[in-house]
Amino acid sequence: MKDPAFLFYPNDYIGGTMGMTFEEKGAYMELLMMQFNRGHMTSHMIGQVVGQLWDNIKHKFKQDNEGLWYNERLDLEKENRIKFTQSRRNNLNGINQYTKKGGHKGGHMDGHMTSHMENENENENINKNIDNIKNIFNEICIDLPKVEVLNDNRKKAIKGRLKEYGPEKIEQVFRMAQESDFICGRATDWRGTFDWVMTPKYFPRILEGQYNNRKENKNMDADENFQFNG
Repeated sequence: MKDPAFLFYPNDYIGGTMGMTFEEKGAYMELLMMQFNRGHMTSHMIGQVVGQLWDNIKHKFKQDNEGLWYNERLDLEKENRIKFTQSRRNNLNGINQYTKKGGHKGGHMDGHMTSHMENENENENINKNIDNIKNIFNEICIDLPKVEVLNDNRKKAIKGRLKEYGPEKIEQVFRMAQESDFICGRATDWRGTFDWVMTPKYFPRILEGQYNNRKENKNMDADENFQFNG
């Protein structure tokens, strides 16, 4: 699934566009969005979008080896975002956790210490996974209440969904929840929460698309008084 976002720094944007007209700022933003969605741009693509305004904002872009235009800062932010997202996925998948290396035999004591270190690292990675899930939720589900505290019930729910579905499915559910008018309260007065999304009852329903945007969403049963037990 394509990442739908990149980091935007308002102060940098204001400073970098100071002196531009409103039309030039709009044209500049249009090109940034096109680059984000379609990659480096041809002169023809740029001309179709901003026309003669290109001459006034051309200095904000560079040409690559193929003659395509791009904004260097946006490329950097996209690359950083990809690395950041991948590192979190690696953590969730346990790729960075401690693993035994062959070739050394140290007897009982060595095996005991290895086991002890593995247990400690396993616990550490579980805690990191839990924190990562919270951070991913807060970053993606911007229209739902943020998670500030991870109590025992929430930790239990996260562990359960990780075991049942894995980190990629959890991230997918968060994105589907954010896109759902029903879950985000754009269709009714009710709004979902992290606890609601992560329950064994509603998590698979979201994943199956039962809360995707459609007319009958307004009549769905949200069970607003559910008991959260992980």
